[in-house]
Amino acid sequence: MILKIEKRSGWKNMADKQWISLHQHTDISNSNYFEVVTQFKDYVAYAKEHGLHAVTSTEHGNVVRWIYRKELAEQAGLKYIHGMEAYVTMSLEGKEAYHTILLARNYDGVKEINKLSSKSFNRTDGHFYRKPRILFDELKQTFKNGNIYITTACLAGFIYQNKPQKDDTEEIRNNKKNVVQQWLDMAKLHKDMFYFEIQPHDNKEQAELNTLAIKYANLVGCHVIASNDVHALNPKHNELRMIVKKGKRNGYDSDDEFELWVKTYDEMVSSFQKQRDDFNVDIMSDEIIAQGLQSTLDIADSIEEFELDKSHKYPKLYKDPEKEFQKRIKQGLKDRGILDKPKEERKVYLDRVKHEYEVYKHNGAIDYMLCHEDIVNTAHDNGIDTGAGRGSVSGSLIAYLCHQTDMDSVRLGLNFERFMNPERVSLADIDLDLESKDQQWIQQWMLTNDKWHAASILTTNTYGLKGAIKAIADGMDRYAGKPQYIQSIRNQIDDKGNYNNSLYEEHKELFDNAKQIVGVIDSFGRHAAGVLIDTNTIDDHVGIQTISKWDYPVTQVTMKEIDHYNWVKFDMLGLDNVGLISKACRLAGLPYLTPDSTDIVDFEDKKVWNSMRDNNIGIFQFEADRAGQILKDLFADDTIDKIEKEFDNNKRTKVRYMDLLSLANAAQRPSGASYLYNVTHGIVKDNGHPALNEFLAPTLGNLVYQEQLIQFLVQFCGYSSAKGDLIRRAVGKKIQSVIDEEVPKIHTAFVKTMTEKYGDSEEHAEKIAKDFMQVFMDAANYGFSINHSMAYSYIGYISTWLRYYYPLEWGTAACEIWKDKPEKIAKVTSYLESRGINIKPARFRKSRALYYMDKETNSIYEGIEPIKRVNEKAGEQLYSLRDNQYDTFTDLLLDIYEPIQAIQESNYTTKLTNLYKLSSDKVKEIDKLAKCNKNIFIKREKCVEVNKSIMLNLISLNYFNEFGGSKLLADTYEKFIKIYKPKNKTLINKQKAYLECLKFERTSANIDFPLDYQLKQQLELKGKISYSNDKLPNTYVFVTDLAKMSNRYKLNIYSLKTGKTSQILVSKRNYISQKIEVGDFINIKKVIAKPKIVNVNGKWTKSEDEREFWLEAFSLINLNKKDSGV
Repeated sequence: MILKIEKRSGWKNMADKQWISLHQHTDISNSNYFEVVTQFKDYVAYAKEHGLHAVTSTEHGNVVRWIYRKELAEQAGLKYIHGMEAYVTMSLEGKEAYHTILLARNYDGVKEINKLSSKSFNRTDGHFYRKPRILFDELKQTFKNGNIYITTACLAGFIYQNKPQKDDTEEIRNNKKNVVQQWLDMAKLHKDMFYFEIQPHDNKEQAELNTLAIKYANLVGCHVIASNDVHALNPKHNELRMIVKKGKRNGYDSDDEFELWVKTYDEMVSSFQKQRDDFNVDIMSDEIIAQGLQSTLDIADSIEEFELDKSHKYPKLYKDPEKEFQKRIKQGLKDRGILDKPKEERKVYLDRVKHEYEVYKHNGAIDYMLCHEDIVNTAHDNGIDTGAGRGSVSGSLIAYLCHQTDMDSVRLGLNFERFMNPERVSLADIDLDLESKDQQWIQQWMLTNDKWHAASILTTNTYGLKGAIKAIADGMDRYAGKPQYIQSIRNQIDDKGNYNNSLYEEHKELFDNAKQIVGVIDSFGRHAAGVLIDTNTIDDHVGIQTISKWDYPVTQVTMKEIDHYNWVKFDMLGLDNVGLISKACRLAGLPYLTPDSTDIVDFEDKKVWNSMRDNNIGIFQFEADRAGQILKDLFADDTIDKIEKEFDNNKRTKVRYMDLLSLANAAQRPSGASYLYNVTHGIVKDNGHPALNEFLAPTLGNLVYQEQLIQFLVQFCGYSSAKGDLIRRAVGKKIQSVIDEEVPKIHTAFVKTMTEKYGDSEEHAEKIAKDFMQVFMDAANYGFSINHSMAYSYIGYISTWLRYYYPLEWGTAACEIWKDKPEKIAKVTSYLESRGINIKPARFRKSRALYYMDKETNSIYEGIEPIKRVNEKAGEQLYSLRDNQYDTFTDLLLDIYEPIQAIQESNYTTKLTNLYKLSSDKVKEIDKLAKCNKNIFIKREKCVEVNKSIMLNLISLNYFNEFGGSKLLADTYEKFIKIYKPKNKTLINKQKAYLECLKFERTSANIDFPLDYQLKQQLELKGKISYSNDKLPNTYVFVTDLAKMSNRYKLNIYSLKTGKTSQILVSKRNYISQKIEVGDFINIKKVIAKPKIVNVNGKWTKSEDEREFWLEAFSLINLNKKDSGV
């Protein structure tokens, strides 16, 4: 840490007209409730414009983004002052939260404030009570160190909150006096660092507070300090924040009395004087006012500036990390079968290990690799499968040996220096892919492991234009209380924030105001994947907090701040396809398949590749329409024939299908535009020399990957891999000095290699070099990573292989993984139907909690756990009854709710249902026996725990349809739970209730609920509809959703014949004519296609390619009638 104190030059000439606001808030203070639209950059700009030399913000209860604020201030040439407005409680049992300003005098003070803030978020010991609170004794102990300033803040501070009131009891008065005395005693510890705050608001209570503050300052011998409790840059920002606060209903009656924006020195003096005159604050003299304003400069001058440590902060987990690393590598050589390879092949691996080890040691990254391996091992030890590899780590053989990737970089020809380079010592970074539920588990393990300090990484949720429109509209009289009206405006703004100019003109004030709060923080969240880990403390160096809906620490700085100062973070990413492969393998009885599973999987199986070409569902990174088309084109028979013919004719090494899939992955990126057409049409590029053509054979003659650039510099220009990576990066970042110096050298070296090594003429080599150097420059600018692409290609292929050879198992896994994604389920369903597999709705005896495959019928049954208000436990318990025989629904209900299973008499057992069907005399006889011997009852070990809500929901979804229509079953159930009492002590009464239910079930009409009710229930409970009737016309649809726009309505409709969903528009005029609602049945009579209105370069115009479908004529129909044909 480098500390320095900087004196202001020439400042005294201006001091009499300047002050620095040391109590002010930015949008970071919006974490609990909305307060501010001003951002820190606005205060920085103000300070620069007005010649101030320092800037701060004191956020409510946190130090969030403090490193960002420090950097922003210093980039502007300003001194950063670290601080916060804390909430202080006298005891953890108390409810008070006294507002108190804390400012750091030096870096030790920064860490102390951060630590106090971190501790205030403890939700288990009483610190956090509605707000993050600092315990008074903790603050006092910290204040003794002399590293922080304290100011007494606002009306919510200890002074005014303990002001005696007329109706105070003696006990209350004494308690208040005691609290004040404790604060005054603390002030005496460092009188020069404790300030009593006065504010100039035109408010009676504030005037009273100022009077008390000045009296206490005089009593203790401390200075006063002036502030304006700034919540806005200027009156306009204040107006905007008041609009939003009004919409969120968190304003105060006295808000108009507080001008909480930045004021000049003269404006502050004038406001103080007005307050003094209006409320007779005679004690607040001009001298006191001047002293209060001067105090802000005195504190700012005394603050010591500091620099933060940017070294790599790798966790230190082992006393001898090198020894531990070596041990794990040796074990990996054994586990991966390297030691069993032939001598020459083994030597290649061992040489690579030696090279990589030296780089890890040189770069100081051994500790990182050990920590990451510990995380991966924990996942594997707990039955969690991980992805084959993500990012450049796939190029590390040691990572493969330590099971941090499943990519054998030697066998697959992947580059190590792309991941770690001795000439580019950057922070190691490995991401890990897991199924989403496993991602949560491993994160929670990391966050609670006592080997280190860890926290999830903060994100800030900010307003986009649509969100800003709502926030402002809710607080404007024209729109307030009209949510549908507001939504109709938002519906006309596309995802990129584009909108029609006529919409803007109609709502000009709304849009102008909303644009000013775009980017303003509304709340905090956490990064879904990132976890910071350090064996040093992070509560002081970083700051931690808690947020709602997450029971673990979260940093008070964002990802960029963490990256900039080289804290180690691990990204645990949820990847559906890892879960898809894992679940499918388990269902199929296979080990988890990886690129090493060559004993099971043929990675050149043409049937599988053709299957991938024909259908792209479940193929990672190729599920979008455009990506799917690339697969169709690239793996078309004629394309493959052209490629193979070109390779055979020119005696090149035959290209592997996996290489082509990786190439397709790169080609669909923007950087692939230059070669996409050639690749998908089987055109192999000739680079003018066999050596170059052979080198670029895997990419059909195109220079595509970053790793190819490195290898080109090694193989054709004599560079080391490390140097090659540096050159690639510099050229890619367009560093002109490097380009000017290195590119001519590369050209010369290339020509030399071509002539000396490959026997080319100098003239021809020069020609090739001239053409190829431009290819090199273009690829350096836009190159993709083969280390990354190849790993994901294997994931895509393995999924396709499972889909092809184990469609039932794969389909069951896919349905479970994507149960909340209707569009994907629709595509999975379509594929499975093409393989003769049907997905059936949840049904009793067939369905479990999750999707269940039935090999006998080659079907997949939906589970009941995804159904709203139905839990996994209920699904498994109902499934446990699958083999029982039931004559009626009433018998099933008896089995679910009756604790007595059977009666034991002498040597024979009678089921309760059979007993109930005997004479009443026999049942009375059993009751008499039971009085003497309770042991005649055979009770169930445990009853099925299914409540009324679950049962009625399942009945409405036809889950129990083997017993009859849903309306009949619902009525039977209602009657059963009304009259049958399982706790009744006599069987005779239970028998009467049972027989009455049985009679009701057998004599009532066997009917279903009306169709519209059934479909609404499916939509509500499952989020989708499982119904189709091929007897109905194509024109019959069900309205599942409706969104109002300015002059039209957008309908989501479900075809009752085909079971397909689509979207259609209807004009406001046509809508009003019959008033369509969600749940209506419609007979479509006329639909027309119109060009879609799209935004092109800021102008709205009719699309030449895209069309929208409009409902021109229709009628509402009633499909619940008996003659409807349903």
